[in-house]
Amino acid sequence: MRQKVISLGLGLGFLICTSGLQSIVGGQPQLRTGAVSLEQNKAIVRRWIEEGFNKRDVKVVDDLFVEDFIVNGRKIGREGLKQNMNRHFAAFPDLHVMIAEIIAEGDKVVIWYTVEGTQKGEFDGVPPTGKKVTWFGADLFRVADGKIVEARFVDDSLGRLRQLGATISPPPSQ
Repeated sequence: MRQKVISLGLGLGFLICTSGLQSIVGGQPQLRTGAVSLEQNKAIVRRWIEEGFNKRDVKVVDDLFVEDFIVNGRKIGREGLKQNMNRHFAAFPDLHVMIAEIIAEGDKVVIWYTVEGTQKGEFDGVPPTGKKVTWFGADLFRVADGKIVEARFVDDSLGRLRQLGATISPPPSQ
């Protein structure tokens, strides 16, 4: 293994080896992707779920997402995301998201989550039912320079609608 000591002129040195950047003093590798670590990227996504959804603070979107945020290949921007969040809050005022898994690699973060909520308002054409529903989903985020720039959202929309009592009919034949 090739090693090299770099002096920073402040009495500190770093040992560079094939396992990444490692402090001589601390001895722990600091795995990084660009300027932001994998743990920092996961913290950004967790913050959106905890503050944005569970504390109903849509203003956190301005801190965590780029202006031209993209969902499933379509630019919705911050305002579109806030509108979507508010639509969920209006329909499910007690909505709560629980992250079951969170994984990061490179500039990507993925979460597997479960959502619970009681439908008190109209949602996707279904009038208020008062039913408590649970659904799951997986979201894949791309983070750059400490902001979420893109996401792919997939959830059990059909299961949620079925729990609400909605029926799905094929379109009338032509």
